[in-house]
Amino acid sequence: MRVLLEESAMSRWINGDWSALTNQLMTIVLTTIAICTISIIYNTKIRNYKDGEKLSGFLVLIDMLIVSCENLAVSSLGSKYRKLTPFIMYLILYIFLNAFFSLLGFEPGTTSYTIPLTMGLVTFFGIYYFGLRYQKLAYFKKFMNPLELITQFVPLLSISFRLFGNMLGGSIILGLLYGFLIGMEAKWGGASTGAGPYDGNYQFAYWWSGFNFMTALLLPWLHLYFDLFDGGIQAVVFSMLTLSYWAEAMGEDEDYEKENKKMIKKRKKHEAKATMKKNKAAHSIPVAA
Repeated sequence: MRVLLEESAMSRWINGDWSALTNQLMTIVLTTIAICTISIIYNTKIRNYKDGEKLSGFLVLIDMLIVSCENLAVSSLGSKYRKLTPFIMYLILYIFLNAFFSLLGFEPGTTSYTIPLTMGLVTFFGIYYFGLRYQKLAYFKKFMNPLELITQFVPLLSISFRLFGNMLGGSIILGLLYGFLIGMEAKWGGASTGAGPYDGNYQFAYWWSGFNFMTALLLPWLHLYFDLFDGGIQAVVFSMLTLSYWAEAMGEDEDYEKENKKMIKKRKKHEAKATMKKNKAAHSIPVAA
């Protein structure tokens, strides 16, 4: 029997088969191009920037993103891992831009589970990297509990399905609303309901619904929520969960708590000494007769 191996959509598209360029694949390509373009423009502008010049809005916006991602990485893993800032920036931009391009009619790449699963695998392998780096072989002590052999995959499933479910859920809700409003508008226009939504003459059969008055008035606001707001929230949540899993694998929570307690004690002692000095200074001031 002859076995046929089907090529992937990406390889078929590279070989010139434009029919393999699906909606989601197009979003992934556009997202990659957008991230590379933003990086090149920022690098060019920051190299040509001179002291005393007014920062452009683009530089201010990207600098705010850099500082926020840097603070997120440092607060989770410590100043030693400030170098993870580009990775966190890439995660946030990749998820957000995937959602943003759905405003242009493309389907987000994150609605295909292969994308969230691949991103979740990076987080999953990072857990073992930080666990072995800081705890050495002691990291495997937890597997003495048989349940840990199963629950070790919970972070992978949780972080990937959370992103996939939220992004896919928004697309499904918008799709249902589009179908409902277009069908209702077509019914008002007296169109026959015999033609299905997948009929090639759908717009001709539903000539009145082709204007899409109701969808144009109502759904853009939902697009702002499901595509921009929800996409931004999911990007930040995915990044924070990734860093929290890695910080937990480092096994230094107790050390951080001890350091925080020491800092609090030192601060209280310093405040108490400052209060005593102020009281002594107040009592030493002579009262005028």
